[in-house]
Amino acid sequence: MLLASILLALAWAALQGDFSLESLVVGYVLGYLVLFVLGRGGVLPARLTQKLWHATALGAFFVWEILLANIRVARDVLTPSRTISPAVVAVPLDITTDGEILLLSALINITPGSVTIDLSDDRRTLYVHVMHMETPEQTRHEIKHGFERRVHRLFA
Repeated sequence: MLLASILLALAWAALQGDFSLESLVVGYVLGYLVLFVLGRGGVLPARLTQKLWHATALGAFFVWEILLANIRVARDVLTPSRTISPAVVAVPLDITTDGEILLLSALINITPGSVTIDLSDDRRTLYVHVMHMETPEQTRHEIKHGFERRVHRLFA
């Protein structure tokens, strides 16, 4: 498998027209993964398939949320009457690991109109500033049943 992976790395670099170390490493990793999958009869392990599904679902949800948030912010900028109702909301967390909390915070920060501002000392509450809050309960629900639930599934 080592020789085949090296040959696939060289083929990858040739197709890319770039024989740099970076291109060869990428080609080697991709070649190894292809050989691994083909060696298992073309079937990915169930756990990996499940993780890929959850990552894809989280990515699609994130793109949808980005689209909606951009429309909401653009509407606020273009309309003369202000509909902004900023607030800080405390979101109790069900997730516990550093990776989960980091990913949730990053997703919130990247989404226009919301920013993670603090994490409690006991790591059980995330404080989020939002531009549009109708009620604290609704905002908590959107975060917990939107991003947090999907992040937890990905790491479970």
